[in-house]
Amino acid sequence: MDSGTGYGTEGVVTTEVDRESPGSSHWYTFGIFVASTLSYSWGLWALLVFGFVPASATTPLIILGGFGPLVGALVTLRLTGSSIRAWFRANLRYRIPLRWYALAIALPPLLIVSSSLIYVAVFDASYALDELTAFWMFLLGVALTFFVGGGNEELGWRGFAQPALQEGLSAFSASLLVGLVWFVWHVPLFFVSGSSQAGVPMVPYAIGVLATGVVLAWLYNATGSILIPWLYHASLNPAAGYFLAGVDGLKTTPGYGTYALLVAVVAVALLVHYGPTDLAARARVRLSDLS
Repeated sequence: MDSGTGYGTEGVVTTEVDRESPGSSHWYTFGIFVASTLSYSWGLWALLVFGFVPASATTPLIILGGFGPLVGALVTLRLTGSSIRAWFRANLRYRIPLRWYALAIALPPLLIVSSSLIYVAVFDASYALDELTAFWMFLLGVALTFFVGGGNEELGWRGFAQPALQEGLSAFSASLLVGLVWFVWHVPLFFVSGSSQAGVPMVPYAIGVLATGVVLAWLYNATGSILIPWLYHASLNPAAGYFLAGVDGLKTTPGYGTYALLVAVVAVALLVHYGPTDLAARARVRLSDLS
């Protein structure tokens, strides 16, 4: 594990003693981010919800709206006078142990497969092994989702909102708030036919998002790089193809609920092991570390 220190963009070690209280600035920064993100994404998705555009525009608008968290981060950085270039460079650290890259890609399908085994055993469901995604399709899905359709969100959620809140809050509290906004941000897509959220039970989905937010906050704080939660998110969406009872089984309340509760168990285990303050074996990343 990494040592319990934080690093700025120039690799200078900082400690808790070196930091000054940011007052309420983290709320101001987070507020601008949320307003900018929701305004951009919901503005585009409202066209789909209220049927103002043809069905052929569904996928393009969903994809464009998915860049809302990044847009929110860029707008907030600009309005607060922070360097966008420095923020990008500090977030995109790649010289980290390979095990973190492997974990980010492998953990989502592992959780999906494990939850499907529990679901079949507990609810006496049937396997649908003929529906399983081919491995090459999973890898292709990870590559595509990394850039559009999920992974691209992480520059905003974990790369900006998480460290912004961590200026004044514990890593765990910040992860729950980011997770809550993350869920609310998705709500319009539940009413858009053809979206990934269409037909998914909302309450289990909310639990899954909040729990996943904790896992992603751990990955971000443990490595100090957005690349690891970015890869996890990119793996998460195509991993649904490995739910052994089929995608239709995953979209049931018991199916998605089983997955969400398993992720919640992982989140609680991380919280108990690392504690709420940093949620990692090193100091949590603050936005001031990235400038």
